[in-house]
Amino acid sequence: MPRDESDVEDTEDEKVEINENELSPNNVTKYKLAADIASRALKNVVDAAVDGSNVLDLCKLGDKSIEEETKAVFNKPKGITKGIAFPTCVSPNSFVCHLSPLNSDPESSIVLKKGDIVRIELGAHIDGYIGQVATTIVIGASKEDPITGRKADVIQAAYLSIEAAIRLLKPGRTNWEITDAVQKVSEDFDCKPVEGMLSHQVLRNKLDGKKQIILSPPDNIRKEADTYEFEEGEAYTLDILVSSGDGKARTPETRTTVYKRTEESYNLKMKTSRAVFKEINTNFGMLAFSLRQLEDENKARLAVGEMLNHDLLLPYNILQEKDVDTFIAHFMFTVLIMPNGPLKITQFPWDQDLVKSEKELQNPDLVELLKSSVKNKKKKAKKVKEDK
Repeated sequence: MPRDESDVEDTEDEKVEINENELSPNNVTKYKLAADIASRALKNVVDAAVDGSNVLDLCKLGDKSIEEETKAVFNKPKGITKGIAFPTCVSPNSFVCHLSPLNSDPESSIVLKKGDIVRIELGAHIDGYIGQVATTIVIGASKEDPITGRKADVIQAAYLSIEAAIRLLKPGRTNWEITDAVQKVSEDFDCKPVEGMLSHQVLRNKLDGKKQIILSPPDNIRKEADTYEFEEGEAYTLDILVSSGDGKARTPETRTTVYKRTEESYNLKMKTSRAVFKEINTNFGMLAFSLRQLEDENKARLAVGEMLNHDLLLPYNILQEKDVDTFIAHFMFTVLIMPNGPLKITQFPWDQDLVKSEKELQNPDLVELLKSSVKNKKKKAKKVKEDK
């Protein structure tokens, strides 16, 4: 019986997907290059985030850093896409994440001051291979004036949580092991993971692959959610947010500017919407972007409404903590599961001397886990007995 042509096409498509997502030396090189660019951009923003610095200026600085560095690499062969995979977001105090204001937004005038707790996140890509990173800082903190109290508790909890998570991101382990580890670490610091936050498997040109890790899911969600086993050759962005309060963030009235395209299709009616959607497809594909990156912010705001009504875009909503006495810490990095173990490819600045929590990790299993190496132990070669 002749083979169905659609079967051939499906098989070819499947091969392309496997090839472009395998951790081949060429693909790993692109991942690492994107990760290095993202890590340097983050450090640039962290260094510039001082008393008196402006949130919008910091967002622009991070984006500019990524754009300038990605332009300078992989120029041959022509046609390789590269640039921002996730726009720079600077979220101080009660803003939990995704704050990346436009020039016309009220939040563009926010100025950081000493003692503010600030979360910074961004991402870069080379040919669709993504490196994301996030960190949490306190403005003005130093070894002479370290972070203490509940700010220190939540930052230490989030840091140890992501360090535990990477040690569990190994073949044969599951998403729920990381979910539970983050929960237990947080509890020892009298904190809670932020409910519903997700870490994702990363694919080429895709920020959110099928496999995911959810933080602090309600019982009904946990019962319905899938169990995923990690496998060698996969890439993940570990994204950990911990709260000193109840772990429940809300969506405020502040409008987000960060979106990504979905796989839905629809013939937009407005001419402006069609033009903006074409610009999004051409410049960002399926990766995240800020309306600030589009040619006309005002037209973009207008067009986004129609796109959202027809599910063409997914918004990254700004989340906010309602209690001003609650603090949030956020750490994120991208990890490749290699034959010798997890390889962290993005880096955030960390200085333990700046964080002085009076609490400690108590869970004995997690204490031992954190003492272990991230990489797999090398198996000793068996000695071959010589024949006498």
